Amino acid sequence: MLKKALLAGVVSSAMLFTAACGGGSESSGSGGGKPETLVVVDWGGAVTDARKDTIFKPFEEEFNVKIEVESPTDYGKLKAMVEGGNVTWDVVNIDTFWGEQAGEQGLLEAIDYDIVSKEDIIPEMINDYSVGAEMYSSVIAFSTDKFSGDTHPQTWKDFWDTEKFPGARGLYNDPLETLEIALMADGVKPEDLYPLDVDRAFESLDKLKAKTEIVWWDAGAQPVELLSTGTVTISTAWNGRITEAKKDNAPVDLHYNQATLSSEAWAVPKGSKNKDLAMEFINFATSAEVQAAFSETIDYSPVNTKAIELLPAEVQERLGQSPELAESQVVMDPKYWAENYEEISQRLQEWHLKK
Repeated sequence: MLKKALLAGVVSSAMLFTAACGGGSESSGSGGGKPETLVVVDWGGAVTDARKDTIFKPFEEEFNVKIEVESPTDYGKLKAMVEGGNVTWDVVNIDTFWGEQAGEQGLLEAIDYDIVSKEDIIPEMINDYSVGAEMYSSVIAFSTDKFSGDTHPQTWKDFWDTEKFPGARGLYNDPLETLEIALMADGVKPEDLYPLDVDRAFESLDKLKAKTEIVWWDAGAQPVELLSTGTVTISTAWNGRITEAKKDNAPVDLHYNQATLSSEAWAVPKGSKNKDLAMEFINFATSAEVQAAFSETIDYSPVNTKAIELLPAEVQERLGQSPELAESQVVMDPKYWAENYEEISQRLQEWHLKK
């Protein structure tokens, strides 16, 4: 999910970097002798914990490599490393659309598709400077104290219908995903979303704002709290937050129809001392078996279509990746957001200030 605090600005002051790399070699590390070190940067928390057993340890064993994990991802630090010529990171998990921006700014290595296989990877996840790592859905989440069975909202048009589905609404305080949702609520077909009709999207938000209170959330845990306390009756939410809350018997549920699919991606900082090994890591991490193992451990969807086929039916259903549920979701366009995010984000902040 978008790490807004890290997108707000670029750190330009001098920083202390953790020393890494095994002698500056770009070999694969699969031979004998002392293992090379590959520094992998991730966001931390549950997602990094899930990678340890499903990605990091198996890669270490197969390639005779030692992985050092640093957290969290910090875009400003990456930029300072590259510009200062002191790059100690090798692979970084990033927001996919940020990778488009960073690549054009010369901060990332081009992906070497002679090493990284494109086979079975969802096309939108294949980019010049990054390859998708995992996906998550922004879904229609609702209070089961208020709605149950087939009485819950099932489309974004329903989300906007406060007469049939009364109560306050929760929306993510970011244009990314929120504008797509507003347009679908106003009747735009998913296949016609891009380029976004930004004026129409804000007019759609005006309509919702006129009908009910909108509670804007910033952190992924908030929708569960808002729904559980009755502050809102329906909210957007990231699917994994709702599925985990359901396990704890929270009064919440979700519907995948018209959910927006966002992604995070693997990228290699420009000047990595272990570029080829980093590419081998990305190839390994996006392979079908590895992706399937990861998605069985935590509720993120694979970017490898073969991995989805390897998942048990109940896991596919929980992730929204059964054939029927997957077809009803919308893959967001990272290239569009790479070009337009700052301008539209500023417009959303100005919209908040309107009476």
